[in-house]
Amino acid sequence: MGKNFSQHVLNVFANHKTTYEQISQLMKDVALGREIYDEATGRVISKNEANEKIYAFSMEVLGITKGMSKKEMRRALRDHGREWFDIIEDTIDEYISVGFDGSEWFNDLVESKNIAYGDRQDFIADKDTILAITKMGESHHDHILQRVGKNAPITIPTARYGVKIGEDINKYVIGQTQWTEMVEAIAKAFIKLIQQLVYAEVTNLSSKLPAAVVGSGALSSTSKQAFDDIIEAVSAANDGADVVVMGTKTALKKITSLADVQWAAKEQRDSVAQTGTIGIYEGTRLVEIPQRFSDKSLASTAKLMSDKKLVFLAVGSGDKPIKFIDEGDTEITEVTDKGESNGRWDDLMSYEVQRRLGVGTVLGRIMGEWTLP
Repeated sequence: MGKNFSQHVLNVFANHKTTYEQISQLMKDVALGREIYDEATGRVISKNEANEKIYAFSMEVLGITKGMSKKEMRRALRDHGREWFDIIEDTIDEYISVGFDGSEWFNDLVESKNIAYGDRQDFIADKDTILAITKMGESHHDHILQRVGKNAPITIPTARYGVKIGEDINKYVIGQTQWTEMVEAIAKAFIKLIQQLVYAEVTNLSSKLPAAVVGSGALSSTSKQAFDDIIEAVSAANDGADVVVMGTKTALKKITSLADVQWAAKEQRDSVAQTGTIGIYEGTRLVEIPQRFSDKSLASTAKLMSDKKLVFLAVGSGDKPIKFIDEGDTEITEVTDKGESNGRWDDLMSYEVQRRLGVGTVLGRIMGEWTLP
């Protein structure tokens, strides 16, 4: 099976007439919303049927039966939880790995590398790199400035990050939530963390850019030439590459103030009416970076991405400025210390998902930035 399971878990596999590979694939397919074909019945089964099958299997692995007290459930999780986590960690790995597949802004800005723990974390500079800045640490953001030459390795250090998930697991165990909901909650917590790390790098770009491609001020007909000059400079500095302008929807909406929107084609004017942004500015594509909040307060200080930043990026070369390392090995650990500050007061148990991540900026190509008032 590829994993060293106890006889108890091997018996569960035998009872369900399934293998580790089959149940793991079922968990992944359900979590990611794929169509599920059941070989035993020869038909496509519904998401609810698949969730019920996974739940029955999980409860047998954990040794939990209907009517158990919280104390008995706690003991079952203590005795068999580790092996159950071994099975579900693979699902979380895959969910996180595809979490940004359809994200235009992420795919244009970020070069990702998924590695095994201990492997080299180098990116190779395909040309003389203007400036490389890496960042590491869980509670600090120290910057290391360095210049590197062509074909030189650039290392992005990683640090361990954790997201508490005790409540999500407990709700699943007592049947208050489905498999898909639990995995989505866990994976989205990490996707949000990754977004936060990347957003921090994007927001800090201005301190790393030449003055010729940095502008600021309100966008209006009087600042249009300066804005256009940055687009032209970024393109020219990158061998005539196409340029995209990125920002939150709030920031991109300001571009309509550069001139009377009548200069835009009818399709773009319709886009303004429908979405608030023009989509394309005089041939330059506009890409929205979705806004997120660090907490539920919805306060302006909790926004992860600044609404005051517009980023000008040369695209098409594959040379992306934000470098992201994910060691891709989810580990679920039990929070063993009791007490309210550690999250173990009323819950059955508390757990934390941990992954090693690293994010840094490598400016191998000239970028630009405009800061709004």
